[in-house]
Amino acid sequence: MIRNQRVRNPYEPVRVSTSPLPREVAVAVTERSELFPGVRVDPESLRLYTAGELYAPLIGYTGPITEDELQKLKDAGYLADDDIGRTGIENVYEQYLRGTYGWREIERDAAQREIKTLALQEPTVGNTVTLTIDDRLQKLLDGELRKGVQEDRFTQGVGVALNPQNGEILAMVSIPAYDNNMFARGITSKEMAALNADDRHPLVNKAIGDMYPAGSTFKMVTGLSALQEGTATRNTVVNVSSTSFSVSGQAFFDWRAHGSVNFITGFAHSSDIYFYTLAGGSPMAPNVKGVGPEAIAKYGHMLGFGAPTGIDLPDEAAGIMPSPEWKLQNFKEEWSIGNTYHEAIGQGYVAVTPLQLLNAYASVANGGTLWKPHLLKQVNDAKGTAVYTQPPQPIRKLDISQDNLRTIREGARLVVTSGHAPMPNAKLPIAGKTGTAEFGAANGRDSAGHNKLGFHNWFISFLPQADNTEPTAQIAMAIFLYDSSKSLCEFCINPAVGMSQRILETYVLGNK
Repeated sequence: MIRNQRVRNPYEPVRVSTSPLPREVAVAVTERSELFPGVRVDPESLRLYTAGELYAPLIGYTGPITEDELQKLKDAGYLADDDIGRTGIENVYEQYLRGTYGWREIERDAAQREIKTLALQEPTVGNTVTLTIDDRLQKLLDGELRKGVQEDRFTQGVGVALNPQNGEILAMVSIPAYDNNMFARGITSKEMAALNADDRHPLVNKAIGDMYPAGSTFKMVTGLSALQEGTATRNTVVNVSSTSFSVSGQAFFDWRAHGSVNFITGFAHSSDIYFYTLAGGSPMAPNVKGVGPEAIAKYGHMLGFGAPTGIDLPDEAAGIMPSPEWKLQNFKEEWSIGNTYHEAIGQGYVAVTPLQLLNAYASVANGGTLWKPHLLKQVNDAKGTAVYTQPPQPIRKLDISQDNLRTIREGARLVVTSGHAPMPNAKLPIAGKTGTAEFGAANGRDSAGHNKLGFHNWFISFLPQADNTEPTAQIAMAIFLYDSSKSLCEFCINPAVGMSQRILETYVLGNK
């Protein structure tokens, strides 16, 4: 290590230890300097992350610069023993957070001892980066998710909240996380191996870095496709008289026989057969023409699926918005009616990140603008003067009518008021959509010893300013629970629903 540093820069002191020295060691070396010729103890600043796991998935951590990075950055003032932002905000806004080195011109004697300073340039500190995060909401989300894991109701959890009117991220929690202080003080090989071996992937920010089946939350996309293409209206009725039907010998199921439902009640009660019918037609409603997978893919892409949102964090997953062309390219197979039905209810090939799904619902809640989510609010210099303020960045306006967007918002409110997502003694007019997706066997335990329950649970919510369908929501929130219990109906318990109610009421009304 020392030899490599000497090769890099033979005229600069070599860093002997990459980790901070204990105080007693530093004092001993300094007091007995005659025993260690050529060795000195230099004080340096050290990152201290006061919130640890709470913000590690967002803030990230720094690490030693590599040889390749040094070659690219040395002209910008980087040195061989520098640290550089590795993940999260530390990585994305390195250019703001990094200060500049000072320098001294010194005179030495023949023994290389310093005699005097000839010239001095003081260093400058980096800028302060202010985020859009609301610390109170962050802690509310974290508290609810952490409690659920501790009670073994689910093994992992994600919570994201944003302002649907401008894309500001108000909270983002991924559990389990890691403590970025381990990296600040110098992570050990044993600690790193434990993080990499954990099957819950604590180093991944699951809000953006992993993708999952959307389940019934995706019915918004299927519904908007049918409404906008004119193959269905809010008054389109399907008589869901049984819990299944067959096409070409294959059975497709619903969680109950709903009877006659229109678009609003079909959405509110999350009837699979209703949305199978909107997507591909069905024997239960021969008069309803399915909108088809091409249209669903078209509106899915419009709503942001199948592409990164562009949030100012690294390693964002793109998700999958399947189509017949996509399947042919990736599997060399033709699309089937079964693919259409599975896509209609957010299963099959559909894969989303929690942030993608939330941002799509936020665009419906705000009246049709898909905003680029962002964490950066402002950058201030050392004197506190603003040097940059992040403006809202629209990705696109949805080519969807206001009437159709309003229909979805009406259905989302009925999800709660009908009892499908029960919120007893609700104090706020919360609207939302549940989703459940089966993804694996419900057996075994994860790295922390929690029971694997085999289901993902979603609840995507938004809060209008009043109990109406106008695009006035000031907060939208997604809660995603991994390895949770099955939950499809009014009589089942989706933990994300109650959590959302408690968080929003406490945050907005100040309830304790």
